[in-house]
Amino acid sequence: MEKYDNSKYTYEQVLAGIGYYMQDDLLRISNGVKIMQQKLNNAGYLCGTADGKFGAKTNTAVRSFQSAKGLAVDGKAGRNTLALLDSTVSGLTADNSTIPGSSFTSFKQRHGTIIKSYATQYGIDENILGGFLLVESSGSGFTNGKVKIRLENHHFLKGDAARYKGIYFDYGSPSYKGHIYRKDGSDIWMSCHQNQTQENDDFAFAISLNPAKAYEATSMGLAQIMGFNYKRCGYSSAKEMYDDFATGEAAQLKGLICFIASDLNLLKACQDKNYRTMASLYNGSGNVNIYAPKIEKAYKEYKNILST
Repeated sequence: MEKYDNSKYTYEQVLAGIGYYMQDDLLRISNGVKIMQQKLNNAGYLCGTADGKFGAKTNTAVRSFQSAKGLAVDGKAGRNTLALLDSTVSGLTADNSTIPGSSFTSFKQRHGTIIKSYATQYGIDENILGGFLLVESSGSGFTNGKVKIRLENHHFLKGDAARYKGIYFDYGSPSYKGHIYRKDGSDIWMSCHQNQTQENDDFAFAISLNPAKAYEATSMGLAQIMGFNYKRCGYSSAKEMYDDFATGEAAQLKGLICFIASDLNLLKACQDKNYRTMASLYNGSGNVNIYAPKIEKAYKEYKNILST
């Protein structure tokens, strides 16, 4: 075995074709290897705790991934391996507004096992959990390789960021509608929420003005959980939640489970298949008649995938 030092290269460097990662008998810690391990675990190629040490388990996981994806099975994680790994864990899709049946199947194939595990742990029907998640996510937590997000102006323009209202960001009445932004006080106002490219643009601008508030005012990932719920999801900050969600959909699934489990009423509603209470607690009391039927329909469709 070679005494290969993985710590010499960042993840970005390897992804750009500079160097590669491989098994190291000295088990030196590499942050890039840690990122790779997180993504391998999220993709279902388990390598144990993501500790940054490229040992035997990581070597096996890399080789299994390479074999499954038709790559040269050499245990060397270079540009091609990491690029395909990124694509796999991100579940790259178009920005969908509907959920065709094939997306249900694809989603079940990617996450069915982990959904079942969490459902069993918390006494929830796995099909309720799967259907609930699909309604809230449109089947993907990423668009074009970035975490799916939505910056909510009415949440951003609070506290220290309130001074930007009417200057860079604004909203209508009710406050969750009529979201607009501009990057200069003399620019023409632009409507928000047109697509994910634009969403990331105004998100980045909000971060430049007030990072903490921007992350807290943004819904993110598969289930579009608001950043200000970071504590309920087990994180110390909204940015930490965003960064973890960026490692893959498995992290986003875990965040949703923590969110549900932190509200005993929501957890019980899921356990009881109480669609109206689920919709009320997750989407707001004013949206019950819209979301309750969607959750019930998604539950039935997700359940039917099991028998196909």
